[in-house]
Amino acid sequence: MNNILDPYSLQARVLPAYLSLMPLILMLVTVFPEGLKLPIGGSAAFISMPLSFLLGQFGADLGKHLESKLWNLWDGPPTTRFLRHGNNEFNENTRLRIHEGLRKLGIHVPTEEEQKYDWKAADSHFESCTEELIRQTRDKTKFPLVFRGLIEYGFRRNLLGLKPIGVSLAIISLIVIIWSSYSTLSITNELHATSIISGLTTAGLLIVWLTWVTERTVKIAANRYARFLLEAALRRE
Repeated sequence: MNNILDPYSLQARVLPAYLSLMPLILMLVTVFPEGLKLPIGGSAAFISMPLSFLLGQFGADLGKHLESKLWNLWDGPPTTRFLRHGNNEFNENTRLRIHEGLRKLGIHVPTEEEQKYDWKAADSHFESCTEELIRQTRDKTKFPLVFRGLIEYGFRRNLLGLKPIGVSLAIISLIVIIWSSYSTLSITNELHATSIISGLTTAGLLIVWLTWVTERTVKIAANRYARFLLEAALRRE
């Protein structure tokens, strides 16, 4: 139970799944407004939480699978790129200080000459540096920025993994909401506030899925998390 309720699982896994399912919930509320009343509404809410958790696990798998494709597009994981000699995304002096901090941990950090001689081997060592830093920064109280960056990156990555599902449910739900609202309007000559709110919210979610949930926004979060993680090595100088 603790694993289900921990901040990372809730914010990086369950929340993206819930956002994917929200248009479906809004559609059902529009078509069956009596669902807002107990006990039907309570039962629906009770069912939606484990369903969100299940979809969250699926979304986490999709996000992790997507990660390797993103790293290929980005020329490697952000931490590996930032640790490479000559990388212009990261301040050179800061990188050298981080290299020294990593060496004090007993980790081999390739020199510029070693990187030029065998960049694949150098990247392997840089990845090992990242793995060690992850192990040494698991304490959320000592490294709150690292944990916050991890949640933000996991949330955006898993959202991108769930994007096909989220977009599909939003489109289908919006069509059904419009059809249901039109049918109600033609019969009663009234448009319920629930229909308007559901339609606008679903349309807004669809816009977010199409314009904000992108590879670019995931990369922004990934770079931020990488900076927080690497800067943790400076605390051990």
